[in-house]
Amino acid sequence: MMRFIVLFCSFIFAVNVGYGQYIEDKDVPKGPRKIVKRFETMTWKTAGVVPRGELHLSLLSPVRWGIGKTVELQSYLPLWGYLTPNIYVKKKWAGERWIFSSKHGLYYPSKGLEFLKDDGENSTLEPYSKIPQIITFQNELILSYVLNPSCNKEEPFWIATARLGTDISLVGERDETFYRMTFFSLYHRTASFYGDNVFYAGLQLDGGLWTQTYFNIGVDAYAVDKEPLAGIEGQLNAIYHYNQRWSFSAGAKVIVTRNPIESETHYFPTIDVCYRFGKKGLLQRGLFGKNR
Repeated sequence: MMRFIVLFCSFIFAVNVGYGQYIEDKDVPKGPRKIVKRFETMTWKTAGVVPRGELHLSLLSPVRWGIGKTVELQSYLPLWGYLTPNIYVKKKWAGERWIFSSKHGLYYPSKGLEFLKDDGENSTLEPYSKIPQIITFQNELILSYVLNPSCNKEEPFWIATARLGTDISLVGERDETFYRMTFFSLYHRTASFYGDNVFYAGLQLDGGLWTQTYFNIGVDAYAVDKEPLAGIEGQLNAIYHYNQRWSFSAGAKVIVTRNPIESETHYFPTIDVCYRFGKKGLLQRGLFGKNR
């Protein structure tokens, strides 16, 4: 009788443990995991940071490298790094639904300005322009809000983001031949090179369209000392994630500038490709290191 009771209790205990383990793990796939789509909308302009160990290489967008649980390094490397060396640090300070981050960086545009010298029109730099040594500091506050935090793990987050920032430049001896640039809507982007204070604010929405296809749409407004609305930049992008490594994006951008000479409007297409590598498990577990 005692042996029967012991065996019966052992059976009940084993059933309970097994059932409890099933309840805990039944949503965890046993084979290779699919892309966890909900985090694909944490793009570089949002307050989110990539997981530690992840490295995202892009042609036009900034390269993103997660160096800590809440810290990300960014740099425009492939096409811009040679002409304009740059580095940025994004730090996530708080939040999972309301996410607050700050971004701080600097870049050296003098070499790139040498490339912009042109012998055509006065609206750009002349061949004889003497380019001073310039270091520009950029500081930005970013606040993102997840609109659908309780979505299924196979559904993307919809994220609304607001940004406030400023550009401040340290400039060496400025020669009179270093004319203020207005060509191709460069006025608001380069005003700090001439001693002006530049402030900007941006709004962006990231979300999902179809399977493995996402989008972002946003607008940024720039203010210069003597021009409260010196420039507006709008963009719309569609992003297709081919797999966990490769993603491709295409879209359009419009720039409207009110410079001292005239108002200009430019439209142009955008295209980009991104390759991601690192610890895939971190990406699959989510930005906050928890199993979803």
